[in-house]
Amino acid sequence: MQLYGSTWTPAELRRRVGHLSQIGGVRLLVSDNGPSRGVRFLEFRCGTGFVFEVSVDRGFDVGRCEYRGASVAWIPPTMLPAPWYFEDQDGFGWLRTALGGLNNTCGLTHIGNPEEASVAHYNFPARPSERYGVHDRAAMIPAELISFGERWHEGRLVLEAVGRVTQAQAYGENLVLTRTYRAEVGSSFFTMEDLVENQGYLPTEHMLLYHFNIGFPFVDDGSKFLAPSSPPPRLLFGNADVNDPTSWSRFTSPQPNWTQQTFEHRMVPNDSGEVEVAIYNTRLFGGTGVSIAYDAGTMPRYIEWRMMGEGQYAVGIEPCTNGFGREAVKADGELIVLQPGDRRAYRVQLTIIDEEHAAALEAKHRARAPAL
Repeated sequence: MQLYGSTWTPAELRRRVGHLSQIGGVRLLVSDNGPSRGVRFLEFRCGTGFVFEVSVDRGFDVGRCEYRGASVAWIPPTMLPAPWYFEDQDGFGWLRTALGGLNNTCGLTHIGNPEEASVAHYNFPARPSERYGVHDRAAMIPAELISFGERWHEGRLVLEAVGRVTQAQAYGENLVLTRTYRAEVGSSFFTMEDLVENQGYLPTEHMLLYHFNIGFPFVDDGSKFLAPSSPPPRLLFGNADVNDPTSWSRFTSPQPNWTQQTFEHRMVPNDSGEVEVAIYNTRLFGGTGVSIAYDAGTMPRYIEWRMMGEGQYAVGIEPCTNGFGREAVKADGELIVLQPGDRRAYRVQLTIIDEEHAAALEAKHRARAPAL
């Protein structure tokens, strides 16, 4: 295992520490102050300066995440509140409680702005339709913690946690998301593997979007968005000249009175069907960024949220199963309907990247450009 600039065997490391937590590991902790009081979280420490916290009670998503003391995530003024403060009277309550931290799981039955849809197939005449709020509610459902800890595997110390989020109601959906995080001591990445299953007895519509919120100092004036995108993107919200690549591929300093921009990109996957995008800051630690790789087969759409406003200064990396607008999704044949017992698997990997990795990523994207 590579750690602290040297290669170590498990036996050599054991001789040097009183407990493995001296070099890294997973700890279950509880917040005891502010709006997040009572929220459980798992702290992953990788020994490289890469630390992230899985908020057990907030959809089993990652809240805080740091590399060498620099936050990867945008942290909202609401300070990642507990799920019992979730309110959704007007359909926009998600913005008060869910948005923020490194990742918000959007779904499991709806993504996008508030919409109403028929739920007559659930056979409850008193509720023929349902009003879905922004990005649904998975991010605000407490998870059942299945397991967590460390294990040696082929000379590597693997950090792992498994949780289960159930989005269900009487006369409605019964979708279960089982999520597994894996990281390694000596590395600066994690994988997130999801299995979504319809455990009910009626067909259920399914939508999923991963809302990764990258913040300062990874996002800063001059930071780059690296992606195998076939330009120009489609502008969903805000104002921008999409024919000017800097309008979506470069970031500015925080701007006063900014209106959000939302772009939909057409990504070109590599030969393995994977898309890797990154936000790279040439000035951070001599060149450092964060990349997210995902399977374009299961998440064929991609949204970029470019928010350059003061205070709310973040960029969203958002692979998803479909576009926005339920009627348009149906018309395009993208609406996923899970029959009883159906399952869908998803996987993403988040990696802290250096100058060499960023250069290689840009070269790969350029090599594919003639085919775009």
